[in-house]
Amino acid sequence: MTHSLDFTIRERMADYQEGRLTLREFEDWFFAETWESDDLDNQSLTNLIYEIKLRLAEYTHGDWSEAELRSLLLSILEKHVVAVGDATLLHQPQVTFGTTSSNYSEQMPIIYSGRHVDISLLTVRG
Repeated sequence: MTHSLDFTIRERMADYQEGRLTLREFEDWFFAETWESDDLDNQSLTNLIYEIKLRLAEYTHGDWSEAELRSLLLSILEKHVVAVGDATLLHQPQVTFGTTSSNYSEQMPIIYSGRHVDISLLTVRG
């Protein structure tokens, strides 16, 4: 089963958060996988990659402890939103990925992961 790079990055970040990967293992994998990220035609994915690279650079510079870095990466992981469009209107469901600041959509089959996700409703008050 193949997943988008966005999904795979988030899976690896979760592995780091849960202690299945060391920071070094995550960094080695992350930089190898995102080496050519400037060539991507997906602004949301590019933003995700550079947000993680920024946090890792700040950590390397000494701005954060590893516990603080872990917390910053967790906040990136928790901002991920997936909304499924109406499958009756499309040949394939429209899946929207995004954060509080940007979104992108793709038509794709929905593949459910075994990973537990906490989903809550957000009420917007005018």
